[in-house]
Amino acid sequence: MDETTLAATEALLRNLDPVMDTAMAHNDVTTLEALLADDFIYTHSNNNHQAKREFIDAIGSRKDPPRRDLTEIEAEVHGGIAVTRGNLDVVYSDGRTPLVFRYVRVYRLDNGNWRPFSHRTLYAKDRES
Repeated sequence: MDETTLAATEALLRNLDPVMDTAMAHNDVTTLEALLADDFIYTHSNNNHQAKREFIDAIGSRKDPPRRDLTEIEAEVHGGIAVTRGNLDVVYSDGRTPLVFRYVRVYRLDNGNWRPFSHRTLYAKDRES
């Protein structure tokens, strides 16, 4: 992959991460269905795992879901596999203290589309105020 293509792919991946998190914050199961790979696994900060169907059903049923703000998103491409990572702040509308995390996502190139198949959220104690 030449430098121009690599830079464009990294930018695309950095832009895809907020699409997923915005869909989660808006109960947008249609976007999640289209975006996520069929074998997607979401690993929560408490180490609980959810496969795609369970994850989407849980997102769709949430009342007043929190906003999910991503910052410092990085992307690295390894052929048909890519890794993104960054900071994730979960902000509740009811005044609860926001949660601060870091996350890692793994994407696979599938018929010309990058689809996340793995997500891991980790507490970021060093980011707490």
